[in-house]
Amino acid sequence: MIRANNAERRLANAQNQLAAAEEKMAAMNQKTTAADSKWEARVKEYEARLRAAEEKVKRERQGYKERLLELENQIKCVSFGRPYPYCSNVVLIGPFVKVSTKA
Repeated sequence: MIRANNAERRLANAQNQLAAAEEKMAAMNQKTTAADSKWEARVKEYEARLRAAEEKVKRERQGYKERLLELENQIKCVSFGRPYPYCSNVVLIGPFVKVSTKA
């Protein structure tokens, strides 16, 4: 009878410890999930910032290319001996200059 009582007490203690451990594990899982969510949000924010910065650089680079072509066109016009605004029929194509016949 005493053995049975001791076994029942040990079983009850083990079940209580198991319940406490499960509660502790659930609480830790919630904390981990919250931390993971924060990190995921940070990663998404940084990815969005990176995309925005890449697009900005792309736009700026295109603007620089257009400005460079315009300046090179001005140089070619000056080399033809005409002032730039009147030299609209000169088009720069790579390293070559093409004079169009269109007015």
